[in-house]
Amino acid sequence: MTVLYSTRRTTIGELGNFAGTAVRDLYRYVADLDLLVCGPQYWFYYDPDGRPMTAGDGPPFKSGSRFTLEIALPVQGQIPTTLLPWFKQIPSFKCLSSRYEGPWEGMPAIYSKMMEHIAAQGLSMNGMVAESFLHIDFPAPKNNITEIQIGLL
Repeated sequence: MTVLYSTRRTTIGELGNFAGTAVRDLYRYVADLDLLVCGPQYWFYYDPDGRPMTAGDGPPFKSGSRFTLEIALPVQGQIPTTLLPWFKQIPSFKCLSSRYEGPWEGMPAIYSKMMEHIAAQGLSMNGMVAESFLHIDFPAPKNNITEIQIGLL
């Protein structure tokens, strides 16, 4: 999929600074460029060294450690060549996926269960970790719906 994205260096504690604001900026660019949004927003996580995550990792990172976050919107349309650095292709990937409903503070428990399943089944991660925000409800976080994807080899 083709995505318009922005990259940030951040910590778990700072993620709230980007919820709603970073993606709002991406939507403004999409409207200005007359592109079509063709899917939910994605957040891709990379370890503190900028490498894709591997087995034993997994959001949340250690409190206070900085990592790279890419926030992306899938788009379609004519992309101006002068803006190509803000677009990229995300390849399809095999993954373990879990749908989580509720406030984001409960997601670490889901990651732990997913990592336990990967270890118990002898699966190997490919380094791709993403969260797809299917429904966001800031006034009532219990209504949030998030799909967690951990890429597998």
